[in-house]
Amino acid sequence: MGKSYERHAQEPGLAAAGDPGDVDVNDEVAFVAEISRLLSNTYDSIDRLEDLTRRSHGIDLSVAELNLIEVVGRTTFHTKETISVSDIARALDIKVPSATTAVNRLVRKGYVEKCRDPRDARRVNVSLTRRGERVFRLHAVFNRHMSEEVSLGLTIPERQVLLDGIRRLEHFYAEAQRAQREELEKIMAEKGGVS
Repeated sequence: MGKSYERHAQEPGLAAAGDPGDVDVNDEVAFVAEISRLLSNTYDSIDRLEDLTRRSHGIDLSVAELNLIEVVGRTTFHTKETISVSDIARALDIKVPSATTAVNRLVRKGYVEKCRDPRDARRVNVSLTRRGERVFRLHAVFNRHMSEEVSLGLTIPERQVLLDGIRRLEHFYAEAQRAQREELEKIMAEKGGVS
């Protein structure tokens, strides 16, 4: 990994960690524009790389389906924990009928399986099949490599700054999504529709 960091730091257009490159961080407009550009490019790159990785491994999943597999895997993979369709809906911030439809689609594709909870027959637990476990492990390795690369060479205080920044970004997106959902529900209610 050390060589990877050195290679990136020397590539044209890529600044070394801690080197602001051509951006004057004291110039608020330039700084915000560069952050926006970097976030947009990073999101696009992650999306394209995940798509290429899925296709190269013959994985016929959408991003939403992959997210569902990740939620199930994080809870159940190599644990004795269970996760229900309602738990999945909560974790993905979607309605239970949407989660049910998504789980059923993944059951048909062979990535997850459903079974009644032996302690509560009303509860349906979801678990990964071997095919689902393979996808979960592949996605976990991808995420681990990405996290290692972004934090490579950082001091402990720099790691804390990175975590704080990413947490603020996560909070921003969660709040923006909540506000958009409320606005959509308001519009649908005014039109007499159902969201």
